[in-house]
Amino acid sequence: MKRILIVDFYALFHRARAAMKSTGRSFSTSDGVPVTGVFPFINNLLSAIKLVEPTHVVVCYDAGGNQRKTDSATYKANRTGPSDNFKTEASILLDEALYILGVECVGVKGYEADDIIHTISHVANYGMDRMDEVIIWTCDQDLLQCVTEKTKVLLFNSAKKQVMMGPNEVFEKWGCWPDQIGLVKAIAGDASDNIIGVPRVGIKTAVKMLNEAEWSLPAVLDNPKLKGYDEVIKDNLHLVTLRQCWEVAGAIDFSDWEIGKGHAGNYGEFLHRYEFTSLMKRMASAVKLMKLGA
Repeated sequence: MKRILIVDFYALFHRARAAMKSTGRSFSTSDGVPVTGVFPFINNLLSAIKLVEPTHVVVCYDAGGNQRKTDSATYKANRTGPSDNFKTEASILLDEALYILGVECVGVKGYEADDIIHTISHVANYGMDRMDEVIIWTCDQDLLQCVTEKTKVLLFNSAKKQVMMGPNEVFEKWGCWPDQIGLVKAIAGDASDNIIGVPRVGIKTAVKMLNEAEWSLPAVLDNPKLKGYDEVIKDNLHLVTLRQCWEVAGAIDFSDWEIGKGHAGNYGEFLHRYEFTSLMKRMASAVKLMKLGA
């Protein structure tokens, strides 16, 4: 059984860090290095790996140069920029912690992590060297579009609140199938990404309209309630549709992401350097889980 866990780095790191800060706690080492989000992310990652029991793991991240922001001046314009500490902590994870754990990280300038995850998932489903199962770990519902019979999304809310989303779970939540979510968002919009949909048309109404139009874009655009919004809907669909990253697709070698085959380093030394006392207590289990030193 070959099972790959694809990790949506920034979404999960931001959630872990925000959850810690919401308790009024911020952490730094005795030397003043900020690590507020580093500890919970590693802790959550190890828990997810223990839960999923993957044979392969890869972490995907945004490398900058977001093409969607070039295409639309309003896309994600509602988001504030990250603090310096956020970038420092993210760097500790991407450049040190994950490397030491033997986990490869993939990011391509111009593409969002969602696109890279979509690409890897697609290759894992339909490529020559296929996985038996694909699990996408994220807190971003955009990635529910990737769900197939073979691919599921482990939707993270907190370490104790995670739900595995397959096709039936997506339909129960959205009222449509995974590959139809893009059309729904194109009409209803997506507040989290500052994508403005048709006024007074929410998800349920959009699903109802699309059902009546048999999920045909030209047909649904004939709906009187959508009159005058043709270009808005088409532009939105361009933004919400996940894209293939051919730079990644043509270079995938799943053997590089097999647990125990990464460029593992001294995990114990890393924990001591950043003073992660709690993680030290579970070091033996983490070393075994990640096959460090194997």
